[in-house]
Amino acid sequence: MSKSDEKQLTVYRFGRFEVNAKEQLLRRDGEIVPLTPKIFETLLLLVRNNGRMLSKDEIMETVWADSFVEETNLTSNISRLRKILHAGGEHFIETFPKRGYRFFGEVEEIAPDSEIILTRRVRAQIRQVVEETDEIEPPYAALLAAAPNNLTAPFAPIVGREKEIAEIENLLKKSRLVTLTGVGGTGKTRLAREIACRALANFADGVFFVALADVRKPDLVASAIAQIFGVKESKENSLLENLKNFFSEKNLLLAVDNFEQIVSAAPVLAEILAAAPRVRILATSRILLHLPQEREFRVPPLDLPETLSELESLSQNEAVKLFIERANKVKSSFALTAENAASVAEICRRLEGLPLAIELAAARIKILSPQSIAARLENCLKILTGGAKDAPARQQTMRGAIDWSWDLLDADEKKLFRRVSIFAGGLTIDAAESVCASNEIDLYNCLTALVESSLLGQIELSGGESRFRLLEVVREYGLEKLANDGELAEMQRRHAEFFLNLATTAQPALSGAEQTKWLSILETEHDNLRAALAWSFEHDAETTLRLARALGQFWYVRGHLSEGSANFREVLSRTTDLLVAVRGEALVGAGILEQRRGDVGKSRELFTEARAVGEKVGDADIIATALNGLGIGAAVEGDETAARAFLEEGLRVSQAAKNQRYIGLFLNNLGEHARRRGDYAEARRLYAESLIIQRELGNTRIVGIALGNLGRVSYLQNDFAAARQFYAESLEISRSLGDLHSIAQLLDGFAGLKAETQPERAAQLLSAANALRQKVGSDFDQADADFYVKIYQTIEANLERENFAKQLRVGSAMSLAQSVSLALDS
Repeated sequence: MSKSDEKQLTVYRFGRFEVNAKEQLLRRDGEIVPLTPKIFETLLLLVRNNGRMLSKDEIMETVWADSFVEETNLTSNISRLRKILHAGGEHFIETFPKRGYRFFGEVEEIAPDSEIILTRRVRAQIRQVVEETDEIEPPYAALLAAAPNNLTAPFAPIVGREKEIAEIENLLKKSRLVTLTGVGGTGKTRLAREIACRALANFADGVFFVALADVRKPDLVASAIAQIFGVKESKENSLLENLKNFFSEKNLLLAVDNFEQIVSAAPVLAEILAAAPRVRILATSRILLHLPQEREFRVPPLDLPETLSELESLSQNEAVKLFIERANKVKSSFALTAENAASVAEICRRLEGLPLAIELAAARIKILSPQSIAARLENCLKILTGGAKDAPARQQTMRGAIDWSWDLLDADEKKLFRRVSIFAGGLTIDAAESVCASNEIDLYNCLTALVESSLLGQIELSGGESRFRLLEVVREYGLEKLANDGELAEMQRRHAEFFLNLATTAQPALSGAEQTKWLSILETEHDNLRAALAWSFEHDAETTLRLARALGQFWYVRGHLSEGSANFREVLSRTTDLLVAVRGEALVGAGILEQRRGDVGKSRELFTEARAVGEKVGDADIIATALNGLGIGAAVEGDETAARAFLEEGLRVSQAAKNQRYIGLFLNNLGEHARRRGDYAEARRLYAESLIIQRELGNTRIVGIALGNLGRVSYLQNDFAAARQFYAESLEISRSLGDLHSIAQLLDGFAGLKAETQPERAAQLLSAANALRQKVGSDFDQADADFYVKIYQTIEANLERENFAKQLRVGSAMSLAQSVSLALDS
């Protein structure tokens, strides 16, 4: 092995730190500290020359041998290293003013560990971060360390903005609500994401990003926030109350994006802040929220070039750097040269330093030179500065920027751009074909042109499919064009028709083998479905009724209970004489939602009316579903005689109609009745019959429920091996569906299995299950009374009271993943 190879294998140890030359890793107390390649090279060079002063020129010529950079890059690297190395009070880097730097410390050269240092996942994460940004700050390290968050690593480093970031971070220290305001396109969202990433190390309970661009109703703001944390409404409290309770003890930052279209919902944020003293909120909005706690930060455009002649200084200007970066995305060979520098500077100046406008201009580098782009801006700039006098300046400027991009499209591309703006939250190729296509449009070429023009974003989904999305400001522009062209009404009709077809296609699949797939599809298209429903409320009552009917199961399983109930109430009040059979199905869907929400009286009214409708039109499915709901409701109210009568009648109706799905459902629910009355053998027989039928039908969700019930009754019969097998299979199904209510019941089941031999874990699981039920807003079934008594008695017999209480506290703080892992750990 050569000396060079040996050197590459060396690990340098000093103080709490190890520098691994081969892996290019810095570790502190064994934990990885992610660094960019240049910062790591600077550190490695200093460490290898321990005790010797290295001049600034020597360091820069070694670390940046292949590029020209300013001395500020070196000082920035040294500053970053000092922040990491000197955090514990030790000092390893000495500065010689105007000369250079010296590393000093007791450095030990050792052989690296033979074990694999990084998993593939962690290595990929670090590689992604260091490739995507030139400034790895502590927040990215926190991100790699899996701090609580829903953030994603930036797709590209933020250009400039260090001054703004520092000011905003300072404001966040002084105020619990900071709102970033400014013209659309100034980069408020990108700035908020950057600050959110950097803040990860400062909030023990994490940082979470809430995108509200597609939320149009103020009353859905609380739902959008709650959905990120899995908070649900409950029988006792509204969704907002449960959200406030959830946040009350949390130390976290909420980054709430695009609030301007639902600014009347600002009091929701005020209530959260009042209830949660350690929560801070960073909002972006084109207008102030007008809350007492609010501090405003108006996001300015990027700094503009002051001179057109000095190439080196020009390349460091924020606006020019953004143009170069975006131009490189579409044309990798692009570079700032003496020939094009003046034109690039002119483009940035004429577009007033607005990031969106600059990005749109840079996207044209694929087909136009900077000189050609600058020349084309003449007509566009008249629009940029000469808009309607009564319109805000921000609209004049952004409208001009998008007008310029619009003018570069041909007639067919313009037509498709107008039409795709009808979609809220994005669209698929299938949606574009169904809603936007016509004989005169080459759909695929035009879509490609819109993606390449940066007007339409593209995301690769699993399975290789693509999803497209317009920036909200661009979508608003397109909708105006669509209205002016006279196509808005037709596109709205087509859009509603497409999503009605999607929902009605999904409806039967939500009770079959592909229910997981279709639940995911409907969740992805939720904003489009909302838009279609909103349009149909105003224009087509029949579509409204059919769409609500089709979405009932989706709203139920995915926990959109309030939204679904409100939609059902409105649609049922408007369609009293329409489509009687469809109305009957809608009544059933509404009843199921109200029952899950805990309003047994309202659900009984809806099921009773649905039963009457089913009998009127001779629809056995409606009758059976209504009877099932009435039976469950009667059991909740403690009337077991009525419950059994409803369920047995439903079974007879289903058998007469030869409807296997409903037969299996009623067998399962009659098994629940048998378990409630203590006839475990009969309950197990009925569950098993139901399971056979549901497996044959591929009804995954009901298979999971039947398996869980078999686990319950097996436990009560002391058949613990069978119970564990049933629970494990049921838990896998419930996790795939996102069915939190069923998961909670299964955690209880595993608690029972561990109660005697692992009482501490059993207590933790009981508490975790209870916390999950509170989040969902549900309660355990009366059939589980004997089951719970047995578990608690077993734990109490094997665990001291104080320890029991301690373990309950531990369980209540567990995440869903932790509790599931604990349950499956044998």
